[in-house]
Amino acid sequence: MELSEVRKNIDRVDSEIKKLFKERMHLADQVARIKAETDDEIFKPERERAIIENLTGDVSDDILMEYSALIKRIMEISRKYQYGRTLELRDCFNINYVEGKKDFSTYVMLKSEGYLKEKLELGNAKVVYADDVQRMLMMIKSGEAEAGLSVLEDIGVGVSDDIHSVLCTNDLYINKCVIVNDDDTKKKLVTFSDTLFAAEKDNRVKIMFVCHNRSGSLASVLSMIADYGVNLTEIHSKPYISDDWNYIFMLEMTASLFKKEDRALLYQLSAETQFFKCLGSYYCE
Repeated sequence: MELSEVRKNIDRVDSEIKKLFKERMHLADQVARIKAETDDEIFKPERERAIIENLTGDVSDDILMEYSALIKRIMEISRKYQYGRTLELRDCFNINYVEGKKDFSTYVMLKSEGYLKEKLELGNAKVVYADDVQRMLMMIKSGEAEAGLSVLEDIGVGVSDDIHSVLCTNDLYINKCVIVNDDDTKKKLVTFSDTLFAAEKDNRVKIMFVCHNRSGSLASVLSMIADYGVNLTEIHSKPYISDDWNYIFMLEMTASLFKKEDRALLYQLSAETQFFKCLGSYYCE
């Protein structure tokens, strides 16, 4: 058989797959409508595992892994579609935020970073200082300061684990980000407070999540983000102390809480990870 004939057969099979895919997505839409009415969960890993086991029972070993991967991807794409449709059918977006931005009257900064104040436009706002991040947290919680100002990242060098830890474990959210030059280093200086503010001009969303401790869970999350066409501008991890051999992942994405596709992604991430939190919404150049 000539290669041209093989390619014709591949084209024929691809056409059949396309037809079946359209039918499957139509059925996925029906599933989304029913689940939206009944408030049923979209992701049911036990059911998906049972389906994969059933479908692969008569598949030869030489293509078993490939066929299993195909079925998993079809299910992932179907779920992606269902999350978007569910948000259209009922109000279930689970990230609470205040629309707009706020100018704070009092900020707290680390004493070691106080010199960066001169690089910011704070107007008549007052700046107070703290010796460490925990003291910053206490001053915000007590009302001594409305918001914190701190270096989240030395771009290309490293990130602040202390600030990330405080954001992940407390009701604090990034609302503003400014890139400042400090000698030869660009620093990402963020404003954070106890309220998540979001504006339509924001082009970054920062999140944290913990994957379920099973094979392929992180790959599935990263594939999910790619399916939505979202770009990652920052990713790093640290051990998750509540679960041995697991990690907290912190991501910054080119996304907006006002864009329906991005809302669907965040909704799906919150439903399919072990722990999830939106850490902030802000504009960043």
